[in-house]
Amino acid sequence: MMKIKSLVILVIVICLSVFAYAGKDFYEILGLTRDSSPADIKRAYRKLSVKYHPDKNPDKKDLYIEINSAYETLSDPEKRRIYDQYGEEGLKQNHGGGGFDPFDIFSVFGGGGRQQQAQQQQKGADIELELEVTLEDLYIGKTTRVTHKKQVLCTKCRGSGAKKASDVTTCGGCKGSGIKLKIQQLGPGFVQQIQSACDECGGKGKKVTSKCPHCQGKKVEIGEETYTIEIERGMNDQSTIKLEQLGEESPDVTPGDIIFKIVTAPGNRFRRSGDNLYFDMSITLLEALVGFKKEIDHLDGHKVEIVRTDVTSPGFTIKIDGEGMPHHSFPSQTGDLYVIFNIIFPQKVSADDKLSFEKLLK
Repeated sequence: MMKIKSLVILVIVICLSVFAYAGKDFYEILGLTRDSSPADIKRAYRKLSVKYHPDKNPDKKDLYIEINSAYETLSDPEKRRIYDQYGEEGLKQNHGGGGFDPFDIFSVFGGGGRQQQAQQQQKGADIELELEVTLEDLYIGKTTRVTHKKQVLCTKCRGSGAKKASDVTTCGGCKGSGIKLKIQQLGPGFVQQIQSACDECGGKGKKVTSKCPHCQGKKVEIGEETYTIEIERGMNDQSTIKLEQLGEESPDVTPGDIIFKIVTAPGNRFRRSGDNLYFDMSITLLEALVGFKKEIDHLDGHKVEIVRTDVTSPGFTIKIDGEGMPHHSFPSQTGDLYVIFNIIFPQKVSADDKLSFEKLLK
């Protein structure tokens, strides 16, 4: 039985080695190298998917399909790991949707297959960051770039922890399966097979004989990433922007998300409440009595004219339709602008002015 099992393992290794040299080069399709970060992959995909979209380039439909196929694989840490190790054909064998899984062959020996292959990959924690923007940014919209330091896979060993590829060897304790099987006699003619993670390799199926000098075998390092953030018109304070799977990286773990929370910088001339804006305008006592014509510089620089011919009381408010914030979901729809008047009274009044006021107000 053990000879048959060893022969099966050998056949699988040979097959997967062949797979590694077959199929398309997904990195080349996206114009990347094998040490490209998840952020690099996402940026390359966005750029190419826009450039070669069938609506713009109908004759590049096949290339567009290849771009999406490459991104689907390289943006998924587990699929990327399998692709890096075994190539496109190895990826098909592991994720073929009903195809033959070479590791399932161990099930013929009593259910000892690599069950961890079917387990859902763990996702890392999300990173939450505050992004301070001005009210002008939220009114007009803006593209900004944010740089953040985070944990990434080692750029030298790609998260293997080894000095070079040949320093990653198959674990002798489990023969690369990541599990150990123990047969326990329960009684005459009855046995029980117990499966557990290999204690020699921690269930990985691989061992590192020489550590990567760059990360000292830790598989990760601190890297700096720059993200392009789109501030959309009408976004609200405390609303969030999510960058999926661009959080901290760890081997065999799907990165979490980076979540930016919008925080409006204080000190603007306007106050916001929902889609409405409020503006405090100061006028003199004379203007309050006889009227005035003034202009407000709006958030994007256009002028809003305010004309009063009647007497204006302290705290009097006027509404100007459509001069508020754009609605986030429907930017063509806007709120209103409310102008609240504050009257500046003179500090001193001369005797002549008093007489003039008395005559005027009688």
